[in-house]
Amino acid sequence: MIFDTRFSEKESIRYGVVDGTATIVKYEGDEMRVVIPASIDGFKVTKIEPYAFSEKSMKYIQFPDTLEVIDHHGFSECRELLNLDFPDSLKSIGNYAFYNCWALEQVHLTAHIRSIGFGAFKNCEKLSEIVQDKIEGLDISIGSILDDLNQQIHVIVRHLYPDKPVEEARVIFTEHDYEVVANVASMCKQFESTEIGSGKYIRYCIGIQDVDYNKYDGMFYVLLRGDSFDTIITVAMERLMYPYALTLEGEHTYKDYIAEHALEAAKKFIQEDDKDKLTFLVDLGVLDSDETDQAIDLALSLDKTEFTAFLMDYKHRNFSMADESFDL
Repeated sequence: MIFDTRFSEKESIRYGVVDGTATIVKYEGDEMRVVIPASIDGFKVTKIEPYAFSEKSMKYIQFPDTLEVIDHHGFSECRELLNLDFPDSLKSIGNYAFYNCWALEQVHLTAHIRSIGFGAFKNCEKLSEIVQDKIEGLDISIGSILDDLNQQIHVIVRHLYPDKPVEEARVIFTEHDYEVVANVASMCKQFESTEIGSGKYIRYCIGIQDVDYNKYDGMFYVLLRGDSFDTIITVAMERLMYPYALTLEGEHTYKDYIAEHALEAAKKFIQEDDKDKLTFLVDLGVLDSDETDQAIDLALSLDKTEFTAFLMDYKHRNFSMADESFDL
C-alpha cells in the first residue's frame, strides 16, 4: 500500500513513486476514452494499484508501453469497457483485475504476459474473442481466462517468428454450462444436472505453451453431438482456412463435414455477407450444380449483387457445359 501519493491534475491521476517509477493509485477522471501516460511528472508508469480504475465508465483505454503490472481489481466493475489491447511490457494481471466488465468483447494478449490471476475476467459475459500472441518457448495465457468463462470464445493464436511471416491458428472454444432439473420420476425430491455444450471437453485442449491442435481436431466428434451447425461449420472452415498444425486426417474430417453441408454453409455465408468463407467454400469444389443454383437464388432474393455475380461466374465456369443438352 502506498501512503505518500501525489496528484497530477493534467492526467486526473493520483500516483505514488516506488523505486523511482510511478504507480497509479487512483484515476479521478470521467473520460470515455482514457489514455494512461507512459510517464507522470517525469516518472515512468510501471504499475496500476488495486481498484485504481474500478467502477469507471470508460469505453476505451490505451495502455503505455512501460506498464508491467495490473494489480488485483485494477479495472473491476468497468461495465462499459469494450476491448483491451495490452502492451508488450505487461507481465502480470492480478486477481479479479477485470471482474464484472460486462461489455468487454475482445482482448489481445501479448506473448510476454507471464501470469493472469484467478477470476481476472470473471463475469465478462460478452467476451467473444481473444487474440493470443505466441513466441516459441513462452507460455500462453488463454487458459487462465477460459477457466473463468462458460460462453463460446473465438481464439486467434498468432505465432510470431523473427525470420518469417506470422502464422495464425483460429479455434473456437464452445460454450458449456449446467442445467439443473427436478427428477419428477423420483419418489423424493431430487435434482439432476445436465451438461450443455461441449466446451468443458474442448478446453482440455489448451496446453501450457500452445493449444494442442491435434487433440482439438480429434475432438471434432464431440461438437457433432450437441453444438449448433453455425459453430460446427465455423470450426471446420477456419481450421482449413488457417491450417496451423493441421494433420491430413484432420483436413479430411473437416472437408467431409463441409461437403455434406455445402448448401447450408453457402446460405449461411451469403446471409452473413461473409465473402471470404463463401469463396473458400466454392474453391473446395463441394457445391454441385443444383446447390449452386439454390445459392444464386438466395443471393438474388437478398439483393446481394456481388455474391450473385460471383456464384453465377462459378456456375458458368464449372457447370455450363455439363448442363447443356443437344438434340441429335
